[in-house]
Amino acid sequence: MQPRTWSRRAAIASGMAAAAAAALPDSADAEDFPTKPITIVSPFGPGTTNDIIARLLGQDMTGSLGQSVIVDDRAGATGNIATNYVAKAKPDGYTLLLPSLSGILNQVTGNANADLIKDFEPVSFCGKANYSMFVPNELPVKSVAELVEYARKQPGKLNYAGYVGGVPQFLGEMLNRAAKIDTTMVAYKSTTDALTDLLANRIQIWFTPVASGLPVEHAKQARMIAVTGSERDRMLPDIPTFKEAGYPDLTVEVAYYVLAPKGTPKPVVDKLYGAVDKALQNQKVKDALLVQGVEEKRGSPAELASYLTAEFKRWTDIVKLSAPATVGK
Repeated sequence: MQPRTWSRRAAIASGMAAAAAAALPDSADAEDFPTKPITIVSPFGPGTTNDIIARLLGQDMTGSLGQSVIVDDRAGATGNIATNYVAKAKPDGYTLLLPSLSGILNQVTGNANADLIKDFEPVSFCGKANYSMFVPNELPVKSVAELVEYARKQPGKLNYAGYVGGVPQFLGEMLNRAAKIDTTMVAYKSTTDALTDLLANRIQIWFTPVASGLPVEHAKQARMIAVTGSERDRMLPDIPTFKEAGYPDLTVEVAYYVLAPKGTPKPVVDKLYGAVDKALQNQKVKDALLVQGVEEKRGSPAELASYLTAEFKRWTDIVKLSAPATVGK
C-alpha cells in the first residue's frame, strides 16, 4: 500500500507544481516585457491633443522600453470607439488608451459602455490643459466682471458655443449659475464653425482649449478674458483665471492619462508607468507639449486612481444640475 500512497502524494504534488508553474508566466512575462510593439490608442484623430501627446510619449518610450510604441487613432462617438476597443483588448500591456475629460463626461452622462474605473488599470498621468474663454473684439468687455455686468443688463441675449454633453456646455451653465446670468448655448459640430460665428459676433462667448485658442489670441482675432486653470497658464501669463475673477467653481483642468485593460499585471503596469514618467521628464517632450498648451502633470497609478474617483464625483454632481437633454443622448 505504501507505493500507492506515495503515488497519490506524488500526483498531488505534481498538480500543485503545475498550478504554480501556470502562475509563473505573468511574472516571467512582466520581467521580459515588452517583447513586441506597444500600441497607444487615441480616442481622437490626427493632430488632436490626445494624438500629439501619444506620439511624443511613444517616441521616448520606444527608446526606454526597447520596442516600438505606435499610435492608433480610433476617433468617433466622442471617444467611445477607442475606449470600448481598449477595454476589450488582452490585458497584457500591449494596448493602452490615452483619454481625457471627455471620457469621464461620456460616462457620467450615460453615453458610454466601458467604465474607466471598472474596466481599466490606471497607469500614469501625462499632462494637463486648460480651457479659455473668448469674446468678440467688438463686444465692449475686457474682463469676466465686465462680461457678467453686460450679460445681466441683457438677460437671454448673449449666446455661447457648445455641444451637448461637452465641456463648453457645462462651462457655460456653470458660469450662468455662478454669476447669476442668463446666456444661451448654440450647438456647433466643430470648433472652426464656432470660431467663425464668434468673429462675426453671432455668438458672444467661446470656450475652447488653450491649444485651440492660442493662435486666435496671438492674432488678436478675438479677446481671451479668462482661463479655467487653478493657476495662470504658462503660455498666457497675462490672462487671469476664473478663480481670480471670483468664480472658483469654473476651475477646470483637463488631465490626460494612460490606462491599460483591467487585469494587466501590476509589474507590467509599473514598468509602463516608469516609461511614461521618464518621457514626461524629457525636456524636449516637455517643451513640445507646452507648445500644444499642455502643462506638466505627473503621477503614479495610485494617484491617477484617486483623481478619477474624485473627478467622477465632481462631474456627476455638475451634470445633475445641467439641462435634462445632456443625459443619455
